[in-house]
Amino acid sequence: MADNPEHSEQQARELMQKGYEHLNEGDPGQAKKLGKKLLKMKYSGGYELLARAYELEERPQDAIAVLEEGTRAVPQIWLLWQQLGNLQSDQGDFQAANDSYTKALDCPGVDSSQIYFNKAIALHRCNMPAEAMEALDQVESDELHWPSLALRVALLNGLEQYHKAADLAKHLAERLLGSEELFTQYTIELAGIITELGIAVGRGNNDIDGARHCFIQALRYVKNFSYALAMLRQVYHMESAEAQHFRLLVRGTWFEPIEQHGAGNPGFYSTFDIVADNAEEAMAFASELEPDEVRDSLVVEEVSVLGPCPNDLKGVYNRTGYAFYDQSAQSAVSEGETVEKKPAKSRPSEEKTAKPTKSKKTKGKSSKK
Repeated sequence: MADNPEHSEQQARELMQKGYEHLNEGDPGQAKKLGKKLLKMKYSGGYELLARAYELEERPQDAIAVLEEGTRAVPQIWLLWQQLGNLQSDQGDFQAANDSYTKALDCPGVDSSQIYFNKAIALHRCNMPAEAMEALDQVESDELHWPSLALRVALLNGLEQYHKAADLAKHLAERLLGSEELFTQYTIELAGIITELGIAVGRGNNDIDGARHCFIQALRYVKNFSYALAMLRQVYHMESAEAQHFRLLVRGTWFEPIEQHGAGNPGFYSTFDIVADNAEEAMAFASELEPDEVRDSLVVEEVSVLGPCPNDLKGVYNRTGYAFYDQSAQSAVSEGETVEKKPAKSRPSEEKTAKPTKSKKTKGKSSKK
């Protein structure tokens, strides 16, 4: 292998590709085996693959430890510094993230736009919108054009420039909704932009109903968008010592035929995690997120009470997509993920800090140490 570097490089690329295939299939164990094999071959991509596998296993500290080892071993690889910075940012260690991004910018061949974009996210997360805007202004990549614009709206809100944020958000939403190609590619950005529009009109115009409408609209496009769900709960700001975590399986009838689901209007199922005082109130929160045309058809199929939540705001914390089925055949066919009965957690999961953007992740080529 050492006598044939070209063959070795090709083998490393193939192993990296297989490793990412395992990750996409939800198999971090096999990805870790390939990551360790890459490290034995003296290729830096092994650190990247191992860290991604630990992330998938929800072991961020182990992923950080791997990347810290990697940046010590091959400090010239900017991708490892970026991946480390992104994880540190996700864990709320913003000073460490900033240091990692600074070191990435000093590496040869760095994609500076990606680094500045992720640095802007970290600064946004730690409530430094002016500094985040400065970093965002350094982003020149066409690939990051729309994510950067979505982040700019959030930063304008952070700067309390609500009217500018609302104007930009309306313009961007109109453009995305006017192009099927852009809408398909940037649906998550659209949901973030509309959520930020809700914040802008709520805080800038004291228009609570307008804010609520925006948050619900964002959830039409990305049904489990945690940022919009968190903002909606904050709009109501309802607390109760009697609150419980409910999981509802809801059935309804869609408002128009869908070709692949029979000639008539298909039925659908969706599952909700909700904090409420009782099942009736939980159903009211769930119904609010559904189109007006289907609300009268909604029926609760199953209710589980998963534990008390006296310290949590009431409202929806999570929901699945729709599982459509032909009502004449009574056979469920899913859109996205099918509804599954998974082991219940004792309380609904919620991000500690809900933000509309995630750190940009990039796959890199393996480099020999």
